[in-house]
Amino acid sequence: MEAFPTSMTITASSARSLIRRRRQLAIMSIRGKIWSAFNDIRIFNDRLLDAHDIFDDLRQVTRESPQEPKRCATIFAPTHSGKSMCVKTYLETRVVDEAIKRGLFPKDMKRNEIASKQRIVIYITLEGVTTIKNLAEEILRALNVEAEGNTQQLLKLCYDHIVALGVELIIVDEVQHLRPTKQRSKYAEKNENDAGIANTLKVMLIRGVCPMVFIGVTEARTLLFGDDQLDGRVLEEISFDRLDYGVAAQREMFIEYLGMLGLKLKEHGLFEEESNLLDGDIPECLHVVSGGRVGYVSRIVEQAAVIAAKAGSPCVLRSHLEAAVDKWAIPRLIDYNPFPTGVRKAELK
Repeated sequence: MEAFPTSMTITASSARSLIRRRRQLAIMSIRGKIWSAFNDIRIFNDRLLDAHDIFDDLRQVTRESPQEPKRCATIFAPTHSGKSMCVKTYLETRVVDEAIKRGLFPKDMKRNEIASKQRIVIYITLEGVTTIKNLAEEILRALNVEAEGNTQQLLKLCYDHIVALGVELIIVDEVQHLRPTKQRSKYAEKNENDAGIANTLKVMLIRGVCPMVFIGVTEARTLLFGDDQLDGRVLEEISFDRLDYGVAAQREMFIEYLGMLGLKLKEHGLFEEESNLLDGDIPECLHVVSGGRVGYVSRIVEQAAVIAAKAGSPCVLRSHLEAAVDKWAIPRLIDYNPFPTGVRKAELK
């Protein structure tokens, strides 16, 4: 019997490689689509809307009492509790609505673009070890102002531009980074007459430029508000702590979040059917794994969505959530998987 030509063998092998490559690209495309969709998902709840109301009230103080000393609000909570998303949704909804109403931007402009360009509310996120000078530089950058100088010169520029541009609120995220090293602190005191972070923030508020919101992890509160005078200028401490499953209102908020997230997966075109994240003990399991932090819930469901999509499932199922915990949450968040073993009741709180 005559053997197949070598060229035919190579062609078949190449075809199989091409098929594998196409499958890999398809999986990559699915994963990228899911990751992008989760960046766009927005879920509102009472806690988030209450925070938005407080932001609005702080802005009202700026408009009605422009020359009076200002005060602040705070959000101190564990990472992935929804703090930053609270600000993003505020900018994309109420602030953008206000900017359009004032005729600052056309209503057909993309909302995220308006949110990034408007100057009604300035939102900055601190990174690394940050001094007051760095803070002033970040504020000026957010105001689209390029400047150089020492701490006091940059702060004065901040004051002048905030007033000139009509800024009504400044939100500073990741304030735990406002903690200079000993070397930087000594350098600032010697060369820039920096009176200290807490004192400078207090002066910024007393000068009546505009109110501020400070956001950070739980530990940041004692780092920033050890100064009684600054602490006394706090109007509201907004709660974004872990949701306690043993408290009815917080449990209801957590369950509502899951229900909405399951609907969003279909709404954003990721699956043909709605994903029931409220079935059986799924809420309890997700609460234990996430520690009651909705940001981590989203990360787990995001991983489960990729697993489900790869399997060709019409929705995210319990089995996909279980696999996601094995793949991503252990040991990052928890040391066991409650889906196959059951929830350890002592941990459900």
